[in-house]
Amino acid sequence: MFHIPVNRRAVRSILIPFVKQYLVWIILSGLLLSACQTTALPHWRWVRAEAGLPRQMTTLAVATDPADSNRVWVGAYAAGGLARSEDGGQTWTTSTDGLTDNPIFDLLFIPSANAEASGSLWAATRSGPMHSRDGGTSWQLAAGLPPVSALALAADITGRVYIGLDGAGVFAQTVQGWESLTASKVEHKAESLHSAAVLSLVVSADGQQLLAGTAGRGVFASRDGGRTWANSYPGNYVPNLALNPTNPAQAVASLRNQLARTQDGGQSWQTLPVAWASDEIVSLLWLADGALGAGTGQGRLYYSHDGGDSWVEGGAGLPPGGVLDLAVAAGSTPLRLWAATWTGVYTSDDGGQTWRNMAPALGSPNAFTILSTDQELLLGTRAGLFRWQPDNRHWISAPGDFPTGGITSLTSDPQNSQILYAGTNGNGLYSSQDGGSAWHRLPTRSFGIPAVTVDPKDPQRIYVLAAWERVYESRDGGQSWDARWKGLGETIEATSIAVDPVLPLVYAGTETGLYRSYDGRAWRFAAPTLADQTILALLAQATPPGGGGGSVLYLGTTRGVYRSLTGGMTVQGGEGATRQRGENWGQGLENISVTVLLADPDNSGSLYAGTAYKGVYRSSDWGYTWQAIGPTELAEDTVAGLAWGPAGELFVAASSGVWAGVRE
Repeated sequence: MFHIPVNRRAVRSILIPFVKQYLVWIILSGLLLSACQTTALPHWRWVRAEAGLPRQMTTLAVATDPADSNRVWVGAYAAGGLARSEDGGQTWTTSTDGLTDNPIFDLLFIPSANAEASGSLWAATRSGPMHSRDGGTSWQLAAGLPPVSALALAADITGRVYIGLDGAGVFAQTVQGWESLTASKVEHKAESLHSAAVLSLVVSADGQQLLAGTAGRGVFASRDGGRTWANSYPGNYVPNLALNPTNPAQAVASLRNQLARTQDGGQSWQTLPVAWASDEIVSLLWLADGALGAGTGQGRLYYSHDGGDSWVEGGAGLPPGGVLDLAVAAGSTPLRLWAATWTGVYTSDDGGQTWRNMAPALGSPNAFTILSTDQELLLGTRAGLFRWQPDNRHWISAPGDFPTGGITSLTSDPQNSQILYAGTNGNGLYSSQDGGSAWHRLPTRSFGIPAVTVDPKDPQRIYVLAAWERVYESRDGGQSWDARWKGLGETIEATSIAVDPVLPLVYAGTETGLYRSYDGRAWRFAAPTLADQTILALLAQATPPGGGGGSVLYLGTTRGVYRSLTGGMTVQGGEGATRQRGENWGQGLENISVTVLLADPDNSGSLYAGTAYKGVYRSSDWGYTWQAIGPTELAEDTVAGLAWGPAGELFVAASSGVWAGVRE
């Protein structure tokens, strides 16, 4: 039950605006509904607005053809995420039939014994392992396996395929079909491998030595082709493994921020004293000549020629976002290496010392957020911060030494648009005092910030959401911060935040409903009818002139859009709401996830909603009814941001692109 403060003066100051606001809106809403029900919404024309933005693709895996050094495949974390090249990366093809919306976690190519055959390409995907017999043009799902995601692939010299599954252990290919190598095999806690998520998998050429790295259960090893297993390194998260091709008893394993080595086929392990392992090792490659490569989450690459005892740094030209996979183009002269990175695919022809981007046109802009100020339009992407140039309709890179990972949130001081804030993907919050000409990092923790907002009544009070966490508050303009978790529990993730421009309230949308606070210090659950929904977007506004001086709160949720005239205590809208009580608010967006909300600054009755997979919607009647306005290309993407352009255009930012729309 919601608790009202005991102080009577405080009670009156809070309740009187609610009552006045509610009465005015009852009258006003009825008039607006009758006046606007027959108003036809204008047609919208949309154009891409991406000139100047670098395109990027999160490539998780790369595979090459051992018989043809010019053939290469790249797997990405994207729908139908495969690109292939037949000319060493000069040109790329992305058309795939059968992959549908599957991201690719691992790739494996097995050449055919018949020189005229194409060979077999395997992909570990969310739907399970898939294979292609035409180089990646068409795909089929492997039958006879548990219906779970495939995460890792390996093969022995005979071409037998081994698969690591999410929660189902390791399977191997046989003439009769697929055989579980971990079912009913118990030795040294090996029974837990049967239900483990296998993140990495390596096998020796003869198929006898196998190592399986898991999500939290350590490394499992078999020296008899998978008949029995031992876990001598339990309790660890092991995303990467590399086996010495000339000595299969020797292998290395990355444990996120540590590097371990075995000399006896995985029966025992030792941690290697590698200082840079704290960067998180995300890829490993052991070459036939004995060279061992390790890529980190910071985009650095290291090499060892003595099995991991000593290392040298290389990798000039690699992007800073992380080296997620490494491969070699066998038979190439000079030897060519491939790197799948956070932003694309790179190659090196000098042993990994220098690298170049081989697919700058692949991928998308990966836009995270967009902000309109009195002076300009700013866009945050994975590649950084960009400013819109209206004269030539072009984006230019904004000044500022921002970290890797991109800009995930933007806002400005409501009282001074020269003061800007930019949340990053993993390095806290940045601020500009001069409209974006210069930026400096505020003393925040190095976490991602998906949302930031400034109290319109007190610009010194700033709230941020920490990725995968809750709310932090600053009361001195960002110089010091305090966690504001009281009432949110220890596990609830905050997903949106807003400050009421009139009432002394702060709202926090979470994965389990709406919370509100009088001072930002302690939170109380509100709007119990939304308890089973995630609140993805919040928009708090003062009521229009004549509205009683109160405020209105709009809520974008996983099942539509709602409105509150009571400071979040109760809401209107949703499927099955009744007209008699005015709760039929939000028609047209029922059961659609609303991710962004925006108001027209010149017409408070016009509202805009960005959605997941349904594009943008507009309401011309204060949100009672909604109509889709495009763009049609957003049917497979989520709107990340909405903002007004300098010429009155509506800009839409999404991972797959940026659009500008005008009413016709």
